[in-house]
Amino acid sequence: MKRPRLLAAWALAFVASTAHANDAELSPAQRTEMEALRGEIAAGIQLQAYDLLDELVHGWLQRPVFDQQTPVVLGDIGVPVGFGSGMKALVETHLAGLLVDNPRTNAVLVHCPRCTAVVIHSGAQGTVISRGVDNPAALAEAGASLGSHHALFVDFEAEGTALVLRARITRLEPTLPIVYAKTLSTTTSAPALLRTGERLKSAREARQEFDDALRGRSWYLVPLRMGLRAYAAAEDVPVVAQPFGWIQMGVEGALSQARLWTAGFALGFSWAPESHWGWLAQARISRLLSGAATSLTRPDLYAFVGASIISVHGDGSSIFRNRVPSLETLLGQVNRVEPKETFAAFPLGLELRVKNRIGVGVYLESAPALSDADAIGTYLDLGIVAFQSYGVEVSFCF
Repeated sequence: MKRPRLLAAWALAFVASTAHANDAELSPAQRTEMEALRGEIAAGIQLQAYDLLDELVHGWLQRPVFDQQTPVVLGDIGVPVGFGSGMKALVETHLAGLLVDNPRTNAVLVHCPRCTAVVIHSGAQGTVISRGVDNPAALAEAGASLGSHHALFVDFEAEGTALVLRARITRLEPTLPIVYAKTLSTTTSAPALLRTGERLKSAREARQEFDDALRGRSWYLVPLRMGLRAYAAAEDVPVVAQPFGWIQMGVEGALSQARLWTAGFALGFSWAPESHWGWLAQARISRLLSGAATSLTRPDLYAFVGASIISVHGDGSSIFRNRVPSLETLLGQVNRVEPKETFAAFPLGLELRVKNRIGVGVYLESAPALSDADAIGTYLDLGIVAFQSYGVEVSFCF
């Protein structure tokens, strides 16, 4: 969730200044609230720093700084005032892990104890006592002893509502000439991406993957549907068709990024003891009605239309026959061949789906070939098209 920019700017300034605050001027409640806010902002800044390091190393994967594996001394890490050596250690560990997990950057991090230690360096101009990283001559000597000719410097600074990373790689020479420099920034009011070090992605790809995961918008789903089809009884015919139970499984793919349109194909099977067995093949296309994209907080309503081929075998298929038996039917009865009926059907319905995991659907189905069947009537006749059956189904998507 995004934080207000004003709060972020105040918090950064607050964290930077609390080292010099007079605790005597604060009440216990104010001090407790201050410490809680300091911890929250510090944790957020640390995650943002990780995010910037991920982006830096991802850039090195796309365009390596070096043509071959090259030892690099970690010269220094700078963090905003008030965060101290704790954040430095965390950032250094994360950076080292990223470079180990991604050897294609060609940057091999080399540990340099002398870089942070206080060293005494004597030269023609005198004796200098300083940290190794602050003394170019001492730093060059340290790099030479480690077999490295380059040093990496990483600085984090808080600028307004942004956390800025400035990275530079220098040659280990007294003048420290810069061979690479990069500046990256991110707003502290946006959540960190928390990418995996082993499979670094760009910020855009990581945000899209995160959004897709929240919305359950993977490109492909495997729906398992269980449902019943009921056929209308014809007038003045005592025979009533029993509902047919079906189990269907197939694959469904998104035709748009937001799953505004989807399409799928499924195979189904039906069986009833001493009555029939059957199979179907169905294709359908669906359109989201409840918005322009699948919702994170409420169910999604889809309208769908499809086409099916249904084949029913056994005595139960007799309800689908027309009034006048065909020659093929008569020969089958003489030869005791299992009766079967095959016809096309076209469903039109609605499906209410929750997070693309569970769905409930209802539909009307038109089967033009059944218009002459003795035992089949019509539920709804629109003139152009008539619907002989309706169905309900429950879907589980994997």
